[in-house]
Amino acid sequence: MLKKPIIGITMGDPAGIGPEVVVKALSDKKIRQSCHPLVFGSYSIIFSTAKKFLRKVNLRKITWVEDIIEYPVKGGKDSKGCINVLDCTRFNHTKVKIGKITKLSGRMAADSVIYATQFALSDQIDAMVTAPLSKKGLHLTGYDFPGHTEFLAYLTASLKFAMMFVSERFSEGSRFAGKVVLVTTHLAISEVAKAISKKQILEKIILAEETLRKYFGVNKPRIGVCALNPHAGEEGIFGTEEKKFILPAIKSARKRGIKAFGPYPADTIFSPQIAQNFDCIVAMYHDQGLIPLKMAGLGNATNITIGLPIIRTSPDFGTALDIAGKGIADPKGMINAILLAAQMSKIPPFGS
Repeated sequence: MLKKPIIGITMGDPAGIGPEVVVKALSDKKIRQSCHPLVFGSYSIIFSTAKKFLRKVNLRKITWVEDIIEYPVKGGKDSKGCINVLDCTRFNHTKVKIGKITKLSGRMAADSVIYATQFALSDQIDAMVTAPLSKKGLHLTGYDFPGHTEFLAYLTASLKFAMMFVSERFSEGSRFAGKVVLVTTHLAISEVAKAISKKQILEKIILAEETLRKYFGVNKPRIGVCALNPHAGEEGIFGTEEKKFILPAIKSARKRGIKAFGPYPADTIFSPQIAQNFDCIVAMYHDQGLIPLKMAGLGNATNITIGLPIIRTSPDFGTALDIAGKGIADPKGMINAILLAAQMSKIPPFGS
């Protein structure tokens, strides 16, 4: 029997719903059965959040990772059901304003990510799951990154990385199972055509193939590739990106032994009849890939940063400042992200 992995979970921006969805998720029995969770963040904020939204509060401040595995807690009981917190941000939590992103909340969120990343890189935890932070908060605290993905790439010195989204509900019963990799991410539509290149597309196809083999146990992945233009450019009538960049990238991937196919028009590749032929679909831009996935249920998909030397997942929602502190945030996406991180941690690399 495989031992349960240790999953580090960042609290996210304390001004948003991060702490709420974290404590709610950790009260789910499926999480306890699949892993040993460890929260990175402010003990005081996690405690006050748990006290507000959980019927029973059972928290413990952790100094050493080893302490979380069946270690006796006060009263002689073991750690089962206890939320373990590594208190890694020492700023004054009483000055955090729920629903308002500030330099303070951004600093606390960034510290949580930095600490969890260091623990993952040193193999003290098996994977990390990030609760939502704010791009504005990152900028206010001096980190000029558009989001978690680029921040984590910087922290891990990764040059080749991508966003993969997984939604098991999208195409249940088929091999596709809702896995999408994005070539470009948070970018204005007017900039997309200028941002794609043969090199960029080939890089994402290779990362998708390696991830499917290593973390999902797929022996010979089949990867479908989206066109950029309507009707895949219609032989250059509606655009030349397919001829110039996308098709050459697919051909280069196939020369490497990767089963890549396309380019397919984006309005047809996600239909069940076509999608079922693939283990993953590579989309050219953010909404092209994510609109079909989110139609299966907003908040249910999980984001994976592929290409990093560590496992990192996150739910597909943001800080949701408008509902922060109200107790109505749905933890389902966080639960899915933790369960997927645990699953990826347990799968040995293909061929090992």
